[in-house]
This record gives sequence, structure tokens and C-alpha cells, in this order.
Amino acid sequence: MINDVMIERLDELIGDFNTPFFNYLLYSYDLSLDECEGIIDELKEDINSGEVISDNMVSTLDGRFKSRVTDLEKREKVEFLSGLIREDNDFYIRYLKRYDLSSEDVDLIYERVESKIMEDDITDFEIKRYLEYYFSNAVKQISYINDLNSIVGNDYDTLLIQSQKRAYPILQDRDIVDIVFSIHGDIIEAKEFRNGIKSEFKRQCMIRSEDKKAKCRQNLNVFVEGSGDSFSKLVKFKGLTKKDGEIIVSSIRQDINEGLIQPDSIDSVFITKRFNDYNEGQ
Repeated sequence: MINDVMIERLDELIGDFNTPFFNYLLYSYDLSLDECEGIIDELKEDINSGEVISDNMVSTLDGRFKSRVTDLEKREKVEFLSGLIREDNDFYIRYLKRYDLSSEDVDLIYERVESKIMEDDITDFEIKRYLEYYFSNAVKQISYINDLNSIVGNDYDTLLIQSQKRAYPILQDRDIVDIVFSIHGDIIEAKEFRNGIKSEFKRQCMIRSEDKKAKCRQNLNVFVEGSGDSFSKLVKFKGLTKKDGEIIVSSIRQDINEGLIQPDSIDSVFITKRFNDYNEGQ
């Protein structure tokens, strides 16, 4: 069986932990003998279970040792992080204590930096910088959250929200909720809002409105330009001229520009209704 062949090849390379290749792994990655034995045992288990199929055992072994070293380095960095946020640590006393954060906030910051260690393998210097950044930003976050709550009000009914709906008629309640959730997520991710939350809310309302209008134009073009000759057939079927068709499309585009049409409402039924309305108005 292929598993037996791989195990045999592995034993050839490792022997009784005394072969030249094993010594290369041992000294290249500076691991303890126990760590090395553990890696070999895990690899054998993965081979026997079918999780690992390799036709290059040298490369597979080298990759396993390299991965273990990376994992150990990350564990050391997590321990380094834990030490930095101890209240009796010099770094904490000099740079972090003044922010006077709650234990819950500190725990959240710890998890955030730990995640960066595990995902991005950041340096010790970067760990310190992230801690300083997140601690200082946590104070701003409280202010940001309060500002966002004041925009939302009791039930998304504040004057600011109403004014944005008037300015951008295409925005629906779901859009406003999505925008608020998006800003809240950015606050949690420690994004800085140099112009304030109110300005960011207005900016995102404008962007959402323009995006929806662009989607409307795209959907309209599908029916007018991207559906073969079906549009021209509809014009003839309704007893209208090409000029009439252009007038109808121009009217729809104007409504889109004014934010009066939702993207998902533009379909064949919608187009036909606009033709019928035009005919009735003649």
C-alpha cells in the first residue's frame, strides 16, 4: 500500500534519529529532540490516516519542521503579548496605564493583537505599536459609538436619517441599517474617523445612493441594449416609433438620476408598464 511505502521512506530518512538528514533538520531548525520526535510521530499518524500523501518525503518533512518552528515562535510572541499587558509590566505602566481601560476592553485588545500574531506573524516591535494604537483608539471608540447611537436614535428615526432619506430618495430603511452596521464594524476594527461619525454617515449614504443608481442604469441597459432586438420589437408591438422608445428610456434614466427607482424593480414587467403608461398619456 502507498501508506506503507511512505512510512518506509520516512524511516529511511529518519532512522533511529541519527541519520544525516535528521541531523540536518535537528540543527537547522534548532528544535529539541522531543519536539522532533513529536513531529515524526504526528506525520506517521497523518500518513496512516490518509491525511498526507506525499511523493517527496524530504520536502514534506522540511515543511513540517518549518511549520512547527513558526508555531513555536507565535506562541512565544503571544506570551510576550501577555506580559506586556500585565499591570506591573514597565511597558504597561509607561505607555498603556494612562488610558484607564476596563478589563473587558483590555481583553478585547489582547484578542485583536493575538489574532494579528497568529495570522500575520507580526514582530515584537509591531506588537507594542498595535497595543499603543488600540489602547489610544479604545478611548475614541467610546465617543464614536455614542455618536453613532445619537444618529440611530430610538428607532432609526432621527432628523439626520430623515434628511439623508430626503437627499437620497433611493435609500431604503435596509440601506440605512446596513450603513450603520458597516460604520459600527469599522469602529470595532479600530478605524479612525478624522471627520467624525456624522460626516462618515453622510458620506456612506451618498456612496450607497450612487452605487444603487449605477446598478439601476446597468439593469436598464440589459433590457435596452443587451437583450438583442427584443426592445425594438416591444416598441413596434406597442405601435410606437423609435423616437418614442428613446423618450421612454430617457424618462426612466431621469427617474434613476432622481433616485426614484430601485435596482431590483427594473425588469421586463417594469419596462412594459412604462410603455403602457406612455401610450395612455398620448
